[in-house]
Amino acid sequence: MDILKSKYSWSVAPLIWLVGMAVLFLIWAIATPEWIQTHFDDDGNSTIEVVTVGLLFFQIGFFWLVPPMRASRSRPFWLTNFSLISFFAICRQLDWHRLLIAPSNLPGATRGTPFKMRFLTNPVNPLSDRLIVAACFVVVILVCGGTLLYFLRRLWTGLFKLHPVSWSIGFMGGTLILIQIADRLPAVFRKNFGIRLSDSMYALMTALEEGQELLLPLFVIVAVLQAHFIYNNDRPDDDPLARFREL
Repeated sequence: MDILKSKYSWSVAPLIWLVGMAVLFLIWAIATPEWIQTHFDDDGNSTIEVVTVGLLFFQIGFFWLVPPMRASRSRPFWLTNFSLISFFAICRQLDWHRLLIAPSNLPGATRGTPFKMRFLTNPVNPLSDRLIVAACFVVVILVCGGTLLYFLRRLWTGLFKLHPVSWSIGFMGGTLILIQIADRLPAVFRKNFGIRLSDSMYALMTALEEGQELLLPLFVIVAVLQAHFIYNNDRPDDDPLARFREL
């Protein structure tokens, strides 16, 4: 915990990512593809996914127990906002959003998840379903995109000033990109190049996707602690984190 209060607090997120990646590659090296599939995926019932969801629920309560910002009239709004974004992540992880749309048996209707742009552009899909999907897209984009835009300048500036929270959120964003790459890579190779990954390489992609998803709430929890120590603790002016209070 002391490192979170020190001038090296910014390095916690990189260390979490490096350790996490080392563990994932070690597991891939010693485990069978079948074991990885069972414990990392298993159609949403794996150990890793259950732990990830548990951390996301914990994250919501943690926002309110350890507020990451100073007391103000706007703090309840932002805590609610962060909680809502976390709830979106839980819905995605548990596929709760798919319960909004009943599968369509119409000829030519989109198969698979309805929460893709091709579902909206396919006129065969029921209009009511497309409106629901469009509304979900709008809400998620407004909440998540609006939050990012509001804090973007401070996050970007903080990266160069080694602001601990900026580094934790930055690593969360970078990890999200890597998760998408691991998720899409097998399909890209199959559809664009006619290459099917071996069972071992497919297991690696599964481990990297699901394993890094577990890191996301850890980055958030660390960022909350870092922000709490900076903005909500009465510490002397020569404290290593004091220079971040005005950012």
